[in-house]
Amino acid sequence: MRTTRPLAVVASLLLGGALLAGCSAAPDGAASFAGDSGGGVTAHSEAGAADEGSSGIAPASEDAASQGDREVVTTGSVTVVADDPATAAEQVAELAESAGGRVESRRQSEPDGDARASAELTIRVPAAQTTATVDALEQVGDVRDLSIEAVDVTGTARDLDARVAALTTSVERLRTLMGDAASTEDLLTAEQELTTRQAELESLQSQRAALTDQVTMSTLHVSVVQVAPTEKLAPGGFLGGLQNGWNALLATLNGLVVVLGALLPWLVVAGVVLLVVRWVLRRVRRRAQDGGTPPTPGTDGHGPEDGPGAPSADREPVGASTRE
Repeated sequence: MRTTRPLAVVASLLLGGALLAGCSAAPDGAASFAGDSGGGVTAHSEAGAADEGSSGIAPASEDAASQGDREVVTTGSVTVVADDPATAAEQVAELAESAGGRVESRRQSEPDGDARASAELTIRVPAAQTTATVDALEQVGDVRDLSIEAVDVTGTARDLDARVAALTTSVERLRTLMGDAASTEDLLTAEQELTTRQAELESLQSQRAALTDQVTMSTLHVSVVQVAPTEKLAPGGFLGGLQNGWNALLATLNGLVVVLGALLPWLVVAGVVLLVVRWVLRRVRRRAQDGGTPPTPGTDGHGPEDGPGAPSADREPVGASTRE
């Protein structure tokens, strides 16, 4: 009994020491495992970040490249208000030429009556200088009604390039077939097909050149108008009434003159017609008086009693002798 109890105590002490040793070693192992796992997670995170960074940079570069390959046609219209449209038009032309462009069309009109002077220009400037040219128009006059439109024609350009490449290859093959033609009939057939495809190729090349010109050079329509004159208020009082009355009189006289000018041709024609009608009526009356009606009795100097049985003037009445 005494021998068993010390052994139990010793065994308990040894077991407790082992447990303490295991607990003290466990944090190091856990720490090392945590470090390993942390290092693994960190490495994985860095690899993922690197992958994400690389995957993010590549599309950005591709988008930049695709944006650089884009073909855009830029057109615009702007109205410039200036005191002297002719001088302003000269300045606009100088701006276009200084930017490396040109003037495609130009039209100017001088003031005529109520119509004020104006100018219309169509200029072509490099696409990269479009914004700078529009900003420079502020030096010419007051810029109004600005409108800029950009149309992406990349798809059309690529389609034209593909068709041009395909037709170019087809034309080269047809030329090779013409060289290897075994008969005249084959040669004529190949030559006819070559002519058709060559014409189509030239048409496509012309379209591509025109599209390239539109992409390279922007088109701007510039309208230059004159400043509207400031309206002056008419003076009031007696002088104002007198001026208004005089203006009304002049306006009335002007209206009468216009009406008279409009009626004068009709009055002339009506007068000529009346003169012709009067002359015809006179002619009819003269013909009727000359031979159309018999003479009235007594108008030729012979009365009705001047016949053969009429008594003469020197005969005495029948009852004259009887009375005497």
